[in-house]
Amino acid sequence: MTHITLLGTGSSTGTPQLLCDCSVCRSNDPRNRRTRFALLFETGETTLLVDAPFEIRLQMLAAGVQRLDALWLTHAHSDHLAGIDDLRIFSFRSGAPIPCFALPSVLEATRTRFRYLFDENEYTSVTFLDPRPVGNEPVSFRGLMLIPVRHRHGNTEAVSFRLGAAAFLADLSAIEPAEEEKLHDLSVLIVSCTMRHDHYKHMKLDDVLALIARLAPRRAVLTHMNHRFDYTELARSLPAGVEPGYDGMRIEAP
Repeated sequence: MTHITLLGTGSSTGTPQLLCDCSVCRSNDPRNRRTRFALLFETGETTLLVDAPFEIRLQMLAAGVQRLDALWLTHAHSDHLAGIDDLRIFSFRSGAPIPCFALPSVLEATRTRFRYLFDENEYTSVTFLDPRPVGNEPVSFRGLMLIPVRHRHGNTEAVSFRLGAAAFLADLSAIEPAEEEKLHDLSVLIVSCTMRHDHYKHMKLDDVLALIARLAPRRAVLTHMNHRFDYTELARSLPAGVEPGYDGMRIEAP
């Protein structure tokens, strides 16, 4: 059994958004308070974190995370990367670097911004992160088989993964049919749905729902939502088997 926690379900600006007085940003519904996107996969004795946004320390405290075995970075945009320094504590405690899985270009961009996490440093005798380049082949880690799923986020290439009968798609504007083929027969699909309207970096809601219909997972959960989505209104409008996520939501997948 894989336990998945939606640590953060917001878009790059979070909800409430600064300088906004819309009804969602003023909402008292805690499900409308969204920190930036991150996921936690826990299977057996292995804990795998997806992305490290600004609020990652607060997200992991709220989820009661006690260990971290690896990090998967989907792409190098700040809302998915800027909190990575907060993960050093796990390396301090374990005395070993944290394996960091990402596309080679993402590892290079991360090293450029956070060189001290990859190189020798003044704090410990080991590095904080151990870079693990991701290609097209499945990634085997501590008994887990992670199947990379590549997709576009505007001009940026991103990589998500499938683990058993569960999968997720981070920021998403387009995905090739060959990559879609990796996502059939799913128990759970967690998919980014940032916008209601057309946007060159994101699939709009209608296109996300069409993708879900093609893939036909038994359960689909929307995440990475901006402040134009009210949780209750969105939940009422979605087809059967599709639901909005919220910060702290836990999902179990076989």
